[in-house]
Amino acid sequence: MKYVIPSFQRADKLKKQTLRYLNLHGVSKDDIYIVVRTDDEGYSIFEEEYNIIKTDVKGIGKTHNFISEYFEEGEFICEIDDDLSDMIDIENKSIENFEEEIKMLADEIERDGVSYGGFYSTPNPFFMKNVKTKYTKDLRYMLGLIRVRKVRKDIILETDYAEDFENCLLHYIRDGGIVKNNYVAGKTNNYAKGGCNGDGRDNQTEKDAKEFLFGLYPTYCKLYQRKNGRWDLRLKDKN
Repeated sequence: MKYVIPSFQRADKLKKQTLRYLNLHGVSKDDIYIVVRTDDEGYSIFEEEYNIIKTDVKGIGKTHNFISEYFEEGEFICEIDDDLSDMIDIENKSIENFEEEIKMLADEIERDGVSYGGFYSTPNPFFMKNVKTKYTKDLRYMLGLIRVRKVRKDIILETDYAEDFENCLLHYIRDGGIVKNNYVAGKTNNYAKGGCNGDGRDNQTEKDAKEFLFGLYPTYCKLYQRKNGRWDLRLKDKN
């Protein structure tokens, strides 16, 4: 398995969170690929230890497309945001073996004949305990914090600030299912400085991206506004 981490203007956060977490779990540095902007010089400190992939592509959706082109068709990769701090289970305990959990998700994706999978979106054991099965295959939202996928050249994202929704939608429509692990969730600092926030994401750009997806896939999603003012989508399985 190759672990691919897109990062922008957050080299220090990457070091203290995602890389620290992967190192604690014994993930080989040879299997870690960090995708950075050509002009983002803060990542030079990682060049001797990790695989650094440089690109001039801007935007997380376009970076996703770049990653799909970079790796081989059908290859399993695990994409991780640069601010992953932990992964917990339904008992609110940190999982013991990160790579084993990733492998089990990949095996489930392979077994179901689909190409995309992820984890429960919110690290809230109260809600996780209400889910009856560990894996589901219907259309459910999976946060882009950490996901496993088989590279597909025919999945091309058109949005930058709703790419996790678009990934779920496109893979579900193309494959007839996506795999979600309902018993494990990642922890992070949402909307942290840098990353997409340093790359132009705000409430209006998110709204525009989500309105665009709703316009394309009204059968599969609904646009709504949260109490905090942020715009969001609810995914709905047509079956």
